[in-house]
Amino acid sequence: MFSPTDRPKRIYQMTHGVLNLPRNPLLDLLFGHSLINCHVEHHLFPFLSDNMCLKVKPVVSKYLTEQKLPYQEDGYVSRLTMFFHKYQELMVFAPSITELVGVQ
Repeated sequence: MFSPTDRPKRIYQMTHGVLNLPRNPLLDLLFGHSLINCHVEHHLFPFLSDNMCLKVKPVVSKYLTEQKLPYQEDGYVSRLTMFFHKYQELMVFAPSITELVGVQ
């Protein structure tokens, strides 16, 4: 997504590459808030606890909106539909992991 030698600041990387999904009690219980509902906040502040991620979520959302940066949120059905329609691109024709990390 970004060149390894000429990457933008972390805030631009995280706001363009991460999205939040709605809260789900089962997923919150199994994985915590930061993995699903506060994913943007988790990537911006990786050492915050799950409860703090929930508390800073409105502040982060407001700040990113004011700075004209994307605050990406989407629903489960929309993501599943997108994955279904782009399955070939995302799973079949995707480069191998060794190409992505530079291991040959």
